[in-house]
Amino acid sequence: MERLKRQRKISIKESDDMKRKQFHSESQSDVNLSTKPLRYFEDLSNEIIYEIFEYFDIYYIYETFSNLNQRFANLIINSNLPIKINISSISKPNFERYYKDIFKPYRQRIKSLRITNIFAVNIILSSQDNISKLTRLETLILTNVSSSYLRNLQYLINLPKLSSLTIISDAYSNTDQAEVYQQIFQLPFLKYFNVLFGRFSTVIVSSLPVATNRYSLIEHLVIKNYIELDTLYVILSHVPQIRHLSIPFLLSSVKRQNITFSITLNNLSYICLKLDQLDFHDFELLAKDLFHNLQVLRLYVSAGITYLDAYRWQNLILSHIPNLAIFDFQCI
Repeated sequence: MERLKRQRKISIKESDDMKRKQFHSESQSDVNLSTKPLRYFEDLSNEIIYEIFEYFDIYYIYETFSNLNQRFANLIINSNLPIKINISSISKPNFERYYKDIFKPYRQRIKSLRITNIFAVNIILSSQDNISKLTRLETLILTNVSSSYLRNLQYLINLPKLSSLTIISDAYSNTDQAEVYQQIFQLPFLKYFNVLFGRFSTVIVSSLPVATNRYSLIEHLVIKNYIELDTLYVILSHVPQIRHLSIPFLLSSVKRQNITFSITLNNLSYICLKLDQLDFHDFELLAKDLFHNLQVLRLYVSAGITYLDAYRWQNLILSHIPNLAIFDFQCI
């Protein structure tokens, strides 16, 4: 009887050992399969290749892969994934080929479009059909825009996803820009606007009325031109949802107007200002009107010794900027 029991225990132990060996062998096989080296880029799955493509401009992808083999040609042609376009330094003949082979066929897939080449900007802005086909466009950056094409910004109003717009136009003169700003404020989904109309020129919007019933959804506004205080008030009346404001060159008004600022900018929490010719009295009025909920204030001052009055600052902050958490002050 004891002998049978010992034989049974040995049989069970051998069976367990065999199972452990089999499990170890299968696990090792799985490890070997999962760590099998990929010798070629083509060994990657389509999903991984598409993820890699997201980091590159479509022009690079097209030039590198379209003529490689039929698989990569199909990946480019048949994909519905969003693409990014960055057109900077390019010759006119190369751009014309780019425009024909890439831009026009894939307009409906463009998510981000950055153009810094002047003739490329003008060609794309010159056609309403071009712009209206950019139905997935979220970010648009235009540099070196000719002033004659700025009126075509009205075509952007039909883009259902455009949320970020940057316009740099060095050649724009000191003429009334009210029409351009009015077009921008009518863009229905715009949240970020960064603008420079003519380097060293001043924002002039004399025919732009103070907003009363139609407002923009812009939350982040960067104006890189010189701008007078009264003009800033008019522009801010159009953007009551603003959260982040950056003005590198804020000036006192040449002709002081009594503007009643009836809108409370409840969401305005960040301001960055460079004060070149704005005295402290005008700045205090601005703070009392706009800074109620401000949390971050970055100030670069070259407008006189009055800004160094610590007691005056203490009174202003305690009375009118009660939520201020970060105060970055630099006298330059």
